[in-house]
Amino acid sequence: MSVRLAERFKSDVSIGTIDRVELLSFSPTLIVRDLTIAQPAWAGKGDLVHLDRIDFRFRVLPLLRGNFDLTALAVDGGRVAMVRSKDGRKNWAPEQRGDKGSASAITSLTVRGVVIDYRDAVQNRRFAVTVASDERGFRASGDGAIDDRPVTVALAGPTIRGDAAWPFTARVAGPTITLDAKGTMASPLNTRQMTVDLTARANNLKTLDALIEAGLFGTQPIDLTARVRHDDPTWVVERLSGTIGGSRLTAANATVTRDGDRTGIDGRLHFATLSFTDLETDEGRARAAAIERRIGPRVVPGTRINLAKMSNLGGKLAIRVDRLRDMPALRSLDTVLAIDQSRLTVAPITVRLAQGKITGQVVVDQRDRKTPRATFDLRLADLAHLDLCRRRSGRCPAARPRATDRQRRHDPRRGRPVERHDRLCRDGRYPACEDGVVAGRRCRARHSDRRRCAGTAALPRAAAERLQRAGADRSAADRHVARADAGAGVVRLSDETLSIALTGTPKQRTLLHLDRPVRITGRVQAPDIHVPPGVKSAGGILRMLGRAIGGDDGPRAGNADCTALVGRVLG
Repeated sequence: MSVRLAERFKSDVSIGTIDRVELLSFSPTLIVRDLTIAQPAWAGKGDLVHLDRIDFRFRVLPLLRGNFDLTALAVDGGRVAMVRSKDGRKNWAPEQRGDKGSASAITSLTVRGVVIDYRDAVQNRRFAVTVASDERGFRASGDGAIDDRPVTVALAGPTIRGDAAWPFTARVAGPTITLDAKGTMASPLNTRQMTVDLTARANNLKTLDALIEAGLFGTQPIDLTARVRHDDPTWVVERLSGTIGGSRLTAANATVTRDGDRTGIDGRLHFATLSFTDLETDEGRARAAAIERRIGPRVVPGTRINLAKMSNLGGKLAIRVDRLRDMPALRSLDTVLAIDQSRLTVAPITVRLAQGKITGQVVVDQRDRKTPRATFDLRLADLAHLDLCRRRSGRCPAARPRATDRQRRHDPRRGRPVERHDRLCRDGRYPACEDGVVAGRRCRARHSDRRRCAGTAALPRAAAERLQRAGADRSAADRHVARADAGAGVVRLSDETLSIALTGTPKQRTLLHLDRPVRITGRVQAPDIHVPPGVKSAGGILRMLGRAIGGDDGPRAGNADCTALVGRVLG
């Protein structure tokens, strides 16, 4: 017996005495006194197991097949020191590093005065629990710590007799987490097959993950409920709802399956409201706020993306958000996240705006690279031109009260109705764009303070940009009158700055045609558009008119092959 234990645990084993109760039986009972199993060298000093007395009954016939089928166990006094190292090794299951143990074969368990000391370097958790099991039932209670924060733990169930379904309750409580569980195992202590109703409150999801090990990340405080079924190797999460910070999760479900080192997931999340800042800890929020103080407000959430640790994760997660809380221009979101070997595809995306919507897909690829590469293929539809302009504070100097049908006021400088200008400067406030162009039309008033009331044309029907850490290799904007191409440029998502050279080619004869690129610099939220020198001067305009009159207004562009461009970008 000591030899087999030494082979299994790869450590020294000593036994005081062994006595057999029945002389002839296919289910004999042995009494072992002073059993000691030393810790493996990597787990530290001391003993893995030291038990004063063990009475156990087992079946003989399964031993012929190499199986040790334990049916009854009585332990009186002792200590078990369980260790999981940073690399995932377990001293109690040295040959099964990734597997979870179970005592499902035990049909009768009696325990008196046994302490289980558990230390886990992977999840930074530790527990010291005293176990008792007798005619009054099964009880385990003690204290410990998760992420160096103190907790108390407790597990209770009925007396263990036979292999029938075993109801239980469990609780972990501390200043940063409270987890209550009530469920039923298929047999006593059989965690491989069980159904449990969970209620969890914690300072963030990552603290909860220290218990459930689902690969969750840091967030704002959570208050969640769910029903969980485990039929090894599959976990099924149902009826998940609650809050993450100020975000409200109304319904969610997921199926998670383990196949060796590979984990698969298939699920759906439905948020009534969602704020991306709730998916960060207070420390993450502070870092994001420091970045915004340095670079200004962001357009794209500054969420860190690291898929390197997800190389063994695959599957899909559908997400629906009824209302996005921290992005006034965005209303709702529908998308599917698909992960496969450190490559995340977010598609199809539908983001509804106050007017219009954004559709398309985003791919984040971190296979065989330290820094992920993000690729965007997005389309805007049904979008009012003015909604693309960021508004500044301050009143529009040329704003007038809206005229009625009977009383039509005119701008004395232009002689045109004020109503058109008022429609562009809503509520007497003007958008912040460039060069006195509002939604593709010249501003109908001249501002006395020389500030520009400006807008922008609607984004193209189809556009593709390949965004890397260094920037954009190529983008295209195709309209019915002209096509614009950016052959070189940089878009940095870290600080949301850009530097792009944009050249345009008309599809039909035109009087004014720029023969030099327009440069776009500054930040994504408020880009600076630099028109080539001399274009605004009378001489520059006359030169363009002269070329047009002389028939020398340059080549014509054809329609862009958007499908080919998207295929090239997305690979």
